[in-house]
Amino acid sequence: MSKRKLKLALASLLMAEGLMLGQGAASNVMAQGAAFIDNVTPYLEFRPRYEFVNVDPSTNDDANALTVRTKVGVKIGSILGVQGLKAQIEFIDVGAIIDNYAPQKNKYQTVLDPANTRVTQAYIAYTVGKTTFIAGRKYVAIDDHRFIGTVNWRQMPQSFGILAVADNTVPNLNVLVAGIYERKFIVDNGNMDWKLDKMPLIFDVNYTVMPALKLKGFAYLITDLHNTYGVKASGKIDLGAAKLSYLAEYAQQTDPYTTDNAATKPNIDTNYYRVKVGGSSAGFFGNVMYTYFGGADAGETTGFSVPLATNHKWDGWADVILGGVAGGLANGLKEICVSAGYKNPSIGKFMLAYLKFDSDKNSINYGSELDALYVKKLTKRLKVLLKAAWYKGGDSAAQGNPFPNDVTKYWAMLDYNY
Repeated sequence: MSKRKLKLALASLLMAEGLMLGQGAASNVMAQGAAFIDNVTPYLEFRPRYEFVNVDPSTNDDANALTVRTKVGVKIGSILGVQGLKAQIEFIDVGAIIDNYAPQKNKYQTVLDPANTRVTQAYIAYTVGKTTFIAGRKYVAIDDHRFIGTVNWRQMPQSFGILAVADNTVPNLNVLVAGIYERKFIVDNGNMDWKLDKMPLIFDVNYTVMPALKLKGFAYLITDLHNTYGVKASGKIDLGAAKLSYLAEYAQQTDPYTTDNAATKPNIDTNYYRVKVGGSSAGFFGNVMYTYFGGADAGETTGFSVPLATNHKWDGWADVILGGVAGGLANGLKEICVSAGYKNPSIGKFMLAYLKFDSDKNSINYGSELDALYVKKLTKRLKVLLKAAWYKGGDSAAQGNPFPNDVTKYWAMLDYNY
């Protein structure tokens, strides 16, 4: 039996056990005293997706990928009868039915959904009062994924090994302090491990003054890469027939507090800001957002970067700019995004977005992009998604543009959850 099939068999067995325990068998796990585990809730996701990728010009053939994500998990609501002691374990298998894409095959365009099987979550949590302690591998999505996210768009999402404390003892105040000892990226060659005394550190504080004003302060100290310190204000204003929203965020990036895997400490000194305004009424919605990533001055390692973020969500669905914002662009980035759409439960959600990308330094036109989306919930558990991205390269590579090629991508996806 292959390693993947063995893991899937184990996952299926675990789910079956969860179903049985959920029906009362957990009480028999221990002969005496409280059940070892109880309140077990299994869950399942089945997500087939077709993706097409064309890059022009390119010597590689177009990518045609039909992949399937199978997720099996169990939430354990009680361990040893201890109040507040919970756990979760989850497996994901990504299979390639049509694999005419890299990295499955050479000479094709890339689709970052290689065949893989992984334990995506395996953690324990203990809550006392309004304080929760967490240890293990877990999805970590902070705020809107701009700095740290799950990258759940890809078939294998990103998760982290963490030691964390989350607290909301003070009304309207949420505090998260965490250390990251491992990163499981969407592809295995991006996985990282850190020593416990050199872990990336997360400090995230949110205070809700009122619905129209939420304040945030954060420090993300990423070992080997950089320290990021920032503040954010956001809010929603209800005008009855219409709703308005806004966001303003600023961050400064400096040298990392320590190194572990890196041979030398990077030299970082740059900044970032983002402003966004939006509105909605009678099912229609629209947003305008401007994002600035500072570049690198002479002698500095790189521009502002967000390597742990869900960049697909923010920087164009064609993922052309994604590598630049994840790794940092020496010439920086100025990005404007205008999006609009309509959503209604009976007909679904339609959205269009236009993005324009330019450098912060040296006046380079990186290009522009048009994105389109349709999502419809077909049943309580099943939804369909159709999505497209058309990226138009700007200046040539000779003019300093690292993204000169045109890129077209199409997706069709079903998502079933139980």
